[in-house]
Amino acid sequence: MTSVCELIDENVVAIISGSDSTLTAIQVNLVNQFHVPLVAAVATNPFLKSPSKENFELALSPSDVYQSQAIFDLLKEYNWYQFSILASADDYGINSIVNLQYLASQDDNFSIRDIQHFDVRKDLSDSENSSFFEKELQLIKDSIVKVIVLNCDGKFAKIIFREAERKGLMDESFVWITTDAITSKPETMAYDDLSYPSFYQGLLGTLPHYGKGSTQYNDLADGYIMTGGRSSDLRMSSVKVSMGLEIVHFSLKELDEGEWDNSPSVSCKTPSYWVGGDELFSKLDENFQNGTYDNSGVVIPTYDILNFQEKGFEKVGKWEKSRGLVNLGKDETISRWVDRKDVLFSGNKYSPPSGIGNTLTGYHLRIGIVTDPPIAYFDEKCGNNSSPDCWYGWNPDIFQKLQEDLNFTYEYVQPADNKFGGLNKETKEWNGMIRDILDRKTDLTITISISTERSKYIDYTASIYEDQAAFVLHTKASKSSSNLFFFLEPFDLLVWISIIGLILVIALLTTFFSKFSPFGKYGRTIHAMQSCACAKCVLRREIKVAKKCRFVDTKEYSCLVEKVEEDDGVNELSYYNSTWLIGTGFVLQGTDKFPTAPSGRFLLFMWWLFIMILTSMYTANLTAHLTLDRSTATITKLDDLLNQGDYKWGLLNDRFIQNMMSDHDDETYNKIVSSGVGLESLDEGIARVKKGGFVFIDESSVLTYNFKGDCQAALTKTGKFNNQWALGTQVNSPYSAVINSMFLQYRERGWFTTKFDEWYNSADENIQTCSSSVGSDAKFGIPILGGLFLILGVGAVIAFVTVFLEILYVSHLDSIEKGQSIWQCLWKRIVYKYREVTEEWFDRSHKRVEDHDSNGFDRNHKEEVISNTSI
Repeated sequence: MTSVCELIDENVVAIISGSDSTLTAIQVNLVNQFHVPLVAAVATNPFLKSPSKENFELALSPSDVYQSQAIFDLLKEYNWYQFSILASADDYGINSIVNLQYLASQDDNFSIRDIQHFDVRKDLSDSENSSFFEKELQLIKDSIVKVIVLNCDGKFAKIIFREAERKGLMDESFVWITTDAITSKPETMAYDDLSYPSFYQGLLGTLPHYGKGSTQYNDLADGYIMTGGRSSDLRMSSVKVSMGLEIVHFSLKELDEGEWDNSPSVSCKTPSYWVGGDELFSKLDENFQNGTYDNSGVVIPTYDILNFQEKGFEKVGKWEKSRGLVNLGKDETISRWVDRKDVLFSGNKYSPPSGIGNTLTGYHLRIGIVTDPPIAYFDEKCGNNSSPDCWYGWNPDIFQKLQEDLNFTYEYVQPADNKFGGLNKETKEWNGMIRDILDRKTDLTITISISTERSKYIDYTASIYEDQAAFVLHTKASKSSSNLFFFLEPFDLLVWISIIGLILVIALLTTFFSKFSPFGKYGRTIHAMQSCACAKCVLRREIKVAKKCRFVDTKEYSCLVEKVEEDDGVNELSYYNSTWLIGTGFVLQGTDKFPTAPSGRFLLFMWWLFIMILTSMYTANLTAHLTLDRSTATITKLDDLLNQGDYKWGLLNDRFIQNMMSDHDDETYNKIVSSGVGLESLDEGIARVKKGGFVFIDESSVLTYNFKGDCQAALTKTGKFNNQWALGTQVNSPYSAVINSMFLQYRERGWFTTKFDEWYNSADENIQTCSSSVGSDAKFGIPILGGLFLILGVGAVIAFVTVFLEILYVSHLDSIEKGQSIWQCLWKRIVYKYREVTEEWFDRSHKRVEDHDSNGFDRNHKEEVISNTSI
């Protein structure tokens, strides 16, 4: 400040400063009072210019706003969405990253896990043996993220990196991005022997592009070399100061061609300002914006992207305001940075790390827990409620699995009130596990319901289960039935009609197979009468033709009693008798007349099998109808609670369901909460339900588990108040990302579902198994019994195939006996069967005109035979 006052007192027309942002800020405040232009060569503080007052500072280096944008684009290119910031607590360290914080806050994908500032007044004289940044680096490590942006002066960088390496923050999973205060002075990072440690390799950084290759830079480099220096040693700050001299010289030359006040007469001791300073500053700014002093286009904000490789920082790309990241790799076919193979990362690898921690090695977590079976049980025999060995259940299994996969240690913390956590409407204070999270007594909670109210105070991991509201009550048993025809209840009306129809159809088929089969008594008898050559059979055939009757009518009796007492058994399985056979079989009774043909017997077997299965189902369902306890309550939905007087109801205080219903837009649910009983514990709700006359409203899975095996409990899911379950965490918890990554794997492998079913749905030998009284008493309909009907139909088809095979078989036997071909015999059988059907079955007998029948009987003697034969 003294130096600036001395220059102003000497009436200089402009001041060119090579100071950093902190000193430049002080200088700008002074020169603004006297309107003396100040050319800031290297200062990048975005807040040097105040829009609310006149400013005479011309910054030649791009603002840190653009450096923040360059770093942000680099993070985005590699999908490093979570990162931490370590910065010096000075003007440069704080202000230069403000825009980076703003950019991250505007993108939902990004999360700054931690920001640490350190005191720049540290005494670094004993840096070899001291831990100056122990606290800051430990907090960065605790944030778990693997991407760290370092923003500080270069003199701190060497010490920070050395201590970070001791803490394991420089291994191959970490990424460090440095800013221009470090990359512009890499020599400050070197050790005493001017060497660089190997763990520097992989560092990334940004550096303002100073116009290398321009005429001004080349002229300066040539002059520096002539004095014995090397161009590689030329500091970029010197280049900028040289450029400042050029632009001031050029602007003064232009102003001197006209008339202007070129004689400042101001002093730090006398408050006044130089009028000509306004004109000079305008000319400086005009020339700078137009870029007339430099043919490199340095006016466009440009940053080089550097990568620390074997020999130090190497330029691997650049960032431009108008183009973003520009790839300068050797392979021009690669357009994306993330695909490049020439950028070195920690661990001497050329593949970028994920930037997300995949382990919690070395971390100790405190987990809030409450007893809430089967979510968590506490072993009462164990005296230490913080020990993981004393807890078991669904959630303890989850944390044990996480411990195995992420390699951390943990302990449980049980809140004094053993509550999940609710907000007191009056005091606005939380209780339970939520209170412990807010007080930072715990890092995580067991699974809790996700709610809008809770989300204002805590964060959550990814959801692991979805539930809904339900209610449970004990039914009032009633085993009596007022239905006069209760015995018809097991089957639908359509089933009863189908059974009656089947009796008639199966009876008809039984009669058919008895008559049609050559092995049936009727079929054998009629075929014998048609083909037998004895005198008696021939006579009966002639009588049948003469009288135009059936074979059964060719036999006459002397009296009716004789006819009643004697039965020739030809048609014993008539449709009448078959109907009786099939009908009595349905009620497990029988007759003395059964089919003799294989086809008829097979059909009867399939009918008996059908009856056996059908009867078993009928008996079981009738038993259920007669013994099932029926509730006299009519509560089928939550709204019914307000319209009945038989039951009281209640919800657990400070539970998610209670909070959601009390805040609901529908006043019905508000009234249910206000009119119900506030329960203090799950056990209280269970006891009230079992006592009777009480409805307990809570989460479906909780009620399902706790009333499993209770045969009087009637549970109804509401289909409303659906909620997600997740672990509760502190806001911006560093553990969420790595836990969510594991949760995604568990969900994809079905581990969550398997473990949930293991605790909620698996059978327990200690739990009562309800009898049929808790089963379903629904009527059986065609959709349920359809398969049984189908089996019977298949049996009928097989019976038809069997009767065809029977005819084919007897035709074969005929061919052997008569010495004819099987086809001749088969044809004769078909002719006989046709006559039988047309003449016997339907009583359509007619006289055949033949000279002789098949057995050589002379029809001219029929009158004689008839007259001389007693029928």
